[in-house]
Amino acid sequence: MPLKIRVKPEGKIFAGGAVLKNVGNRPAELLILSDSPVLRDDYMMNIDRRDESDASNVYFLLQVIYLFKGKGQPVDDLVINTLRSFASLYPALSGNVDEIIGYLESGESFKALRLAHKLLADGQKPANTENPTPADELEPCNQNVMEKSL
Repeated sequence: MPLKIRVKPEGKIFAGGAVLKNVGNRPAELLILSDSPVLRDDYMMNIDRRDESDASNVYFLLQVIYLFKGKGQPVDDLVINTLRSFASLYPALSGNVDEIIGYLESGESFKALRLAHKLLADGQKPANTENPTPADELEPCNQNVMEKSL
């Protein structure tokens, strides 16, 4: 099924192995005719940002799976174990991690990535002390535990 996507001026998308940039001063509309992975600029994470937090490490892993694993391919046990290690570090997020694992096991890697993107965005919001959010859980960064898992 074709995918119609609008790219804002100077915006980038990843489509089928290529990064495309709108160099015009108006939004561009593109029609993706093949069934290939497509990511908007705000969903793309460069490798240099991956070590910002444990959540960004997990997000980068899911991004790589979505972009390069291939549709319908089984997910490695190492990926599931890494996600479970993340959930043990941040118990408040274990429900979300279970949902991400469910998406991966059913071959829906973009849905897993989208949920991880929401968690990552929540982690970058200012902490609210009256009503704690998952962002409060993402503050501690135990890089050593995540690196052992990865």
